[in-house]
Amino acid sequence: MNISTELLAPAGSIDAMKAAFAAGADAVYAGGTRFGARAYAENPETAQLVEAIDLAHLLGKKLYLTVNTLLTQRELTRDLDAFLRPYYEHGLDGVIVQDPGVFRYLREHFPGLSLHISTQAGITGVASARLMQDRGASRVVLAREMSLDEIRKICAIPDMDVECFIHGALCYCYSGACLLSSMLGGRSGNRGRCAQPCRLAYRVCEDPQGKRELPGQQDGYVLSPKDLCTIDLLPDYIDAGVHSFKIEGRMKKPEYVAGVTAIYRKYMDLYLQEGRAGYRVDPEDRKKLADLFSRSGFTDGYANRHNDRSMITLQAPPLRAENEPWLAFIREHYIKEQAKRKIEMTARFVVGEPAALTARAGDIEVTAYGQVCEPAQKAPTSADRILENVKKAGDFPFDIEITEASCEIAPDLFYPMGAVNELRRQVLGKLKEAILERFHCRYEGADQASVKTSAEDLEAPQQTMHYAAVVSTQEQWDAVMQSGPELSTVYLESFLVNAQNAAAFLADARSHNKEVRLALPHMMREEQRLLDALWNVEAVRDIGRNGILARNYEGFIRAKEACADAHVFADHSLYTFQKEAREELAAMGCAGDTVPLELNEAQMRDRGLSGSAWMIYGRVPMMVSANCLQKSTHGCKKLPVVYLKDRMGMIFPTRCVCTYCYNIIYNSLPISMHEEQERYRNEGSLSELRLYFSVEDGAQTRQVLARFGLTEDADATPSPEYEFTRGHFKRGVL
Repeated sequence: MNISTELLAPAGSIDAMKAAFAAGADAVYAGGTRFGARAYAENPETAQLVEAIDLAHLLGKKLYLTVNTLLTQRELTRDLDAFLRPYYEHGLDGVIVQDPGVFRYLREHFPGLSLHISTQAGITGVASARLMQDRGASRVVLAREMSLDEIRKICAIPDMDVECFIHGALCYCYSGACLLSSMLGGRSGNRGRCAQPCRLAYRVCEDPQGKRELPGQQDGYVLSPKDLCTIDLLPDYIDAGVHSFKIEGRMKKPEYVAGVTAIYRKYMDLYLQEGRAGYRVDPEDRKKLADLFSRSGFTDGYANRHNDRSMITLQAPPLRAENEPWLAFIREHYIKEQAKRKIEMTARFVVGEPAALTARAGDIEVTAYGQVCEPAQKAPTSADRILENVKKAGDFPFDIEITEASCEIAPDLFYPMGAVNELRRQVLGKLKEAILERFHCRYEGADQASVKTSAEDLEAPQQTMHYAAVVSTQEQWDAVMQSGPELSTVYLESFLVNAQNAAAFLADARSHNKEVRLALPHMMREEQRLLDALWNVEAVRDIGRNGILARNYEGFIRAKEACADAHVFADHSLYTFQKEAREELAAMGCAGDTVPLELNEAQMRDRGLSGSAWMIYGRVPMMVSANCLQKSTHGCKKLPVVYLKDRMGMIFPTRCVCTYCYNIIYNSLPISMHEEQERYRNEGSLSELRLYFSVEDGAQTRQVLARFGLTEDADATPSPEYEFTRGHFKRGVL
């Protein structure tokens, strides 16, 4: 079968990288000392990683670097250049990024560097994949929630290079774009420091007090998916057109990396050689994978389902006895033995001429010459002895193939073995240099005129600052309609809108002198086409022309395609940590952005605020998940809201968006900037101060509006008991 595939293994350490190559990986992905999403892995220092890049190239393999965290303005403009330069100069094969600002910066300052869009960017359909390709991405790593049908459609895009996860841990949250660890403990997954609170036990309740638990929860590990294992689905992924098959596990030991890689290498080769007719997975190999690591068994993920109770551990993962014979085999064959690259060697030893060795690796060929071959005075040097010494690669990572038939060695010559060894070292040294020379380059440096230590505001017309509200229920809508004139804009969650009520919402907003806009689903997918039909409704198009709030790239582009004359704004989940990210979104056609929720005040100002919206009230959506707390416990009861209770008794409201089949897990307390709003309103740097209403009832909504001075209802007074958080406004995140 003439199919191009790449088996991509994790390398959380140099030892893991070497083990992966020995076990058959075509490429590895590794992090440096900064900017990688696994800050607690044994990430190599600069010199080690440079050597690793060279070793990968000598072996005919590839190494990709993870720069997949979100960078602040100062990190991007002061630190990224120096961090990446030595790897770039040694021919780094690609960089994995999620931050649109990092993507823009690398595209402009590191020409020719292959840029891979991380799974954390949440690419969930054809529109967003094509967008990234058009912006300069050479590869897209899809969200792990994609079905095989969705993957096929994305792979069908001309020249599209698609990477998919095939084995390892799964995040409960879409694509790992999670704020749970960040908001609970200040350790941000977006910054590579996730504390994995999702792996703890929780209870799912029907009431906000957490007293009525839903049945069927077992031990309560409702946010902990089983580990992914797609060994039975490899033929489907290959036939779908996936190019790179990614194993998760940069926090895992070399034994895990090597063992998983070896088994997937075996079955990838089996299918490529024999097709479906010969594809059978040995149950013993499944057991070997489980013996390396699994959480309460495996799941084959989202390939053939949107979600399912069977994907979640529910019970505390049992301890497994180590399979010592299997681990001993791995250590002997993949850790003790190092990977080598097969090269061809030919020899010419002719009396009266300088000895010559020629080495070939692919299309690279080098020759080294030694001393002149002399006639034998006594016992001649045998061809077997010369070839035996030539085959010894020593410290070079080569497996030398040489035969007497391919060489010319005179039968009556004498040549010292020390000279043979020296000649072999010379030719292998030349071959090494020739291989690496193809990758090494000189970094000319960033254009310092475009590199600033602090962001200047984007050049955009200064807008009049106004208040806006996002509403999720009819009660919230009714309360917001009674607000004062300063709150001039209302974003209506799309799951509230249908062909029958859109005109009524529009008329109601106009009667109250408010502009109604449409807030798109938090996660739009290729499979979710329900909203597409609404664009044919004139009232929906009128709402869209007022403005559209997009939460992911797929929604952003599809909105622009469906409603070409609409102004599409980016919510805080389309991250703009720095000026470069804001510029990249603007270049995509974004009419305005939203300040990310993980920045402190100084970092907010560094990125620039002009033209941005800022969330001054609302519960942070800590997780958006394709899975459903109801379905994972008692089944689909179609409750609009359930409540997640942790071991400390904290309650996290969870909206079940059944229209688009996803859950939003909110923080236990809302962010409230009522004490800061006046300063920012007077300053006039922001374009919009935005309130997000999620699970508040009508009375609570009116109380919040009163606290911010946005209601004309004399009966609406702020509640004296008001618990809130300022989020990361003062402290920031790690």
